[in-house]
Amino acid sequence: MPLLSLQITPAEIDVGLRPDAQLCYALLTITATAERDAAINWALVADASRSMRIPIVSEEQFRQLLRDGSAQEVLVDGVPVWQLSGPVPAEVRAAAPSALDFVARALHSIVDRLGNDDRFALVACAEEALVLTRSASGTDRAALARGIGRLPGLNLGEQTNLAQGITLGLAEIERSRQRTPGAGRADRLLLLTDGFTQQPEACLQLAAEAARTGVAISTIGVGGEFQEEVLTKIADRSAGRAVFLRKPEAIPHAIAAELQAARAVAAHNVTLTVSLVNDVHLRRATRLRPALTILDDMLAQRTTANSYTLPIGAIESNAPVVLLLELLAPPHPAGHTLLARCTLSADRTPPQDAQISAFYQPQPPPTPPSVLAAAAQANAARLQHRALQTVAQGNPLEAARLLRAAATRFEALNEPGLAKLAREQAATFEQGGASDTLAVKELTYATRRLAEK
Repeated sequence: MPLLSLQITPAEIDVGLRPDAQLCYALLTITATAERDAAINWALVADASRSMRIPIVSEEQFRQLLRDGSAQEVLVDGVPVWQLSGPVPAEVRAAAPSALDFVARALHSIVDRLGNDDRFALVACAEEALVLTRSASGTDRAALARGIGRLPGLNLGEQTNLAQGITLGLAEIERSRQRTPGAGRADRLLLLTDGFTQQPEACLQLAAEAARTGVAISTIGVGGEFQEEVLTKIADRSAGRAVFLRKPEAIPHAIAAELQAARAVAAHNVTLTVSLVNDVHLRRATRLRPALTILDDMLAQRTTANSYTLPIGAIESNAPVVLLLELLAPPHPAGHTLLARCTLSADRTPPQDAQISAFYQPQPPPTPPSVLAAAAQANAARLQHRALQTVAQGNPLEAARLLRAAATRFEALNEPGLAKLAREQAATFEQGGASDTLAVKELTYATRRLAEK
């Protein structure tokens, strides 16, 4: 049975004696430990559209294609791009792997590390989706290898419909559950793509459904053209991980890291219920670790008028989940009082209860530095998030103002690289330019890692 714990910092919030409501912070740290690594029930959904199948050539190989007349410059939507004039020569293709080749290499290595209790399924999707390997035991390496071997050569269309792939992947996870109920495996789906998807809202609905059934969806976005907002939301809604890779060469390491994270799961289907007392209000909630995530959408789905249930999902051993709650405490006479009751629950684990209390006094001491740092990280992330929402709504000047404010917060947090990225994007918006897709992705994913240090 896993051990689950909940720690609240500060143990008692110091509040001044004032006639109006006051903002105060509670930092919640949730940890879980298990006696052994978890078995996994895993499905990988790989984007197999044309862009994932294009060979990645070196500069020397590209110059050879130019000399041979195999590549030429053309205009696409008024933008000059290089395009192949025919099939890639066999010798170039043999020496230039595609993104799907890197996925296949990674999976062949993963298969060798699967155990008897593990389950794995492989799905490819583009305009169509196809199950290449039905959910099979880790010992059935021949069947798994056959499915992996088909991946690089598939042609399922030019566009990408990730929702179809997610649907098939979740079905394989459920199929495995039905065959071996109560096995206690870590149920995970890994989604990998390098481009835009049709029906993004359907993907988000599937992520919400996965969360309700205890399946975490992790996402890997490759390159500069994928929809980072969609992929991060899919991961956040299902308590998965979101990873950004600039180059396909990093795919094997990212897939191996996801396997390691799945094995480290110590507690499943963890939820936190926060029940407020009297006139206390929960203003905002932010998850700081394992990824800095704004949870305001979840607050809108309150259980009752004064109670909120936040889905935490699976917790890995030695990888605490840290939440920041922003509470509005009403006026109160001097002395101790209760602000909220917290209940932590998970599969096969007794509930853990804790209280958020306050001590009202004329001259309260300063807020603990760890709580102030968490609040600063959350505020910086919110500014960055609002800026990207604002530019998407057609207001680049306001987005630039928000990004400059975020840059100031990043500098205060000793994050000069993030501050520089934010200011560069702000300048681009002020000059009427479009977003730098790679820079925006760097900023988005790096901000999510703010609390890791």
